[in-house]
Amino acid sequence: MTKRRIAIAGGLALIVAAIALAQVGVISFDRSPDGKAIRETFEIMQQNYLKPFDKKMAKKVLEGGIGGMVNALDDPFTSYSPPRDVEIRNEDVHGEFYGIGVQIAPANPDGTGAKIVNVFRGGPAFQAGLRIGDVIVEVNGEDVSKLSLYDIVAKIRGPKGTKVTLGVRRSGANALLKFQIVRRKIEIVSVSKAMLPGKVGYVAIETFLNVKVNDQLRKAVDDLKAQGAQKLILDLRDNGGGLLDQGCQVADAFLKKGVIVYTRDRRSTRAYCEAGPRTYWDGPMVVLVNHGSASASEIVSGALQDDKRAEIIGEQTFGKGVGQNVFTLANGGELTLVTFEWLTPKKRSIHKHGITPDVEVRDNRFPTPLAFEGVGVKPGTKVELVVNGKTYTAVADKDGKFSFSEELPPRKLSDVQGEALVDPQHDAILKRALEILGAAGSRAVRATPVLDGSHGAMLILSDDGSWILLLPA
Repeated sequence: MTKRRIAIAGGLALIVAAIALAQVGVISFDRSPDGKAIRETFEIMQQNYLKPFDKKMAKKVLEGGIGGMVNALDDPFTSYSPPRDVEIRNEDVHGEFYGIGVQIAPANPDGTGAKIVNVFRGGPAFQAGLRIGDVIVEVNGEDVSKLSLYDIVAKIRGPKGTKVTLGVRRSGANALLKFQIVRRKIEIVSVSKAMLPGKVGYVAIETFLNVKVNDQLRKAVDDLKAQGAQKLILDLRDNGGGLLDQGCQVADAFLKKGVIVYTRDRRSTRAYCEAGPRTYWDGPMVVLVNHGSASASEIVSGALQDDKRAEIIGEQTFGKGVGQNVFTLANGGELTLVTFEWLTPKKRSIHKHGITPDVEVRDNRFPTPLAFEGVGVKPGTKVELVVNGKTYTAVADKDGKFSFSEELPPRKLSDVQGEALVDPQHDAILKRALEILGAAGSRAVRATPVLDGSHGAMLILSDDGSWILLLPA
């Protein structure tokens, strides 16, 4: 496999970029009145603000300034990550860390707090007795109920063999439950597999934000071959993307030649990576996608579709067709900046459009929650809606507004590390894939793990169209 590297690393990249920008006439920060005003604002605040302006406050204000500049771009894919978040993300990308073996999601509507959405069997948390649904309110005696998810993860993870004490609220328990857990090495598994009837192998990739994805894929495919697989299903549903290199390597695993993806920046369009003659799998295959398939998932599915290597089955994908370079800043934080867009081998741009499946099937695995809202009633009025004999109630606020959103049970996740839950009878996309491959009639099976470990950071598209962050701890 051949490719051209476009990622630029560290401070040298910023210097080179600054020189290049100066050559095309971009205004110098120090010479701009607005640039000078930013410096003056900080100095005035430092000298005259009513409350003490210590180092902690200065750091908070300066990072807020960085965030303000990034937000001014109004680009959802450009962001600033403070040093602590960078450390967590790097652990996830490299595929291992020391933690307790759970997956957590925000507990509060504003994205703060943490609730356990999965406990991996055999891990430290499982052995200690933590359960799905537990809400983490304390870490080592500190209240974390209003902290961000990254803050909570940073407190739960730590050095190998050290202890962490969690205080959790559990449904049905009257008091705070406390668990002391010894941190162990947690290896992030992003690939799971299963053998389905009809000699069909099934491989699901949860995320590309893991440098071990390609290696895990190779092991999974080799094992399926050893079990007699003659056809393959590659499931990229709800895979929000990750590392461009891993996307290239996964596509290369199924293609023998040709460009996999082009990149286009301000100045030129060029082939980023190309397929080599060696593959992991050269038999019949299909690819599953849905609205949550984005970025690197779209690179893989777009390349296989353009080459007519595999039929794409499912829903229109998300449509993230831009890529970012990550620049390390002087304070240890990182600027993730959109610097290019990518094109499929036929030079299709899918940004804000997505990949259109060859066979369109609605993803029926998760129900759509019932929701309603309104205005114009007296404060305190109970508003009832009856659907199929069931009554749903909302209470109007002081302004006469009311709203209701049904709370659905959490999505079922495998409690065995590295396994996927596969149920063709209740999964319309998977069922259609099996029909196309000539293996209809498969029943629910449980996937087998590629490696022992936990799942990595994931972005899941929720039923109401918002993204939910899941982090391992």
